[in-house]
Amino acid sequence: MKMVGKIERSYKQTYKKKTSTPDPYLPRGASQKTSVCEGCHSVYKKKRWYADRDLYEAAVIIPDTATTVCPACLKIRDNFPGGIVTLKRDYVLPHKQDLLNLVKNEEERARGFNPLERVMSIKENGHGSIVINTTNEKLAQRLGRAIKKAFRGVVSYRWSHDNKLARVDWTREMEAG
Repeated sequence: MKMVGKIERSYKQTYKKKTSTPDPYLPRGASQKTSVCEGCHSVYKKKRWYADRDLYEAAVIIPDTATTVCPACLKIRDNFPGGIVTLKRDYVLPHKQDLLNLVKNEEERARGFNPLERVMSIKENGHGSIVINTTNEKLAQRLGRAIKKAFRGVVSYRWSHDNKLARVDWTREMEAG
């Protein structure tokens, strides 16, 4: 019997290894100590941030609790948004209060899951638009979905090349009649 020889091929890695760019505001290593944010009173415990008043009051009493500034407060201080939501067209200003109430309610709901998800600022740009800056891209996406669901209109999402900044644009025209 004749043995069929194995064909040797050199294996070369031709693709680039994917590297995720971590958020520069999140801590690199997990601290074993309980920490409290001096700005928003969030508590860092067991590798997670909590927005719980009772947990904060209990943590402040413990003598070895560290005082720090949470990543969301740092982003707000440095004006480093993770998401930018723009509400455009002639529908916005007549319904401004309803839109802002929805944004406030969605922010409170998101903070229940993750206290680092916050609205940094809400500004009118003078052209009939409202610009909302958020601390992370997930909250911007969440606001876009909620506004579209409640007010209809058209939403578009755009991400930066490293997916750490989301731009969400919502538009709706006034209905004739």
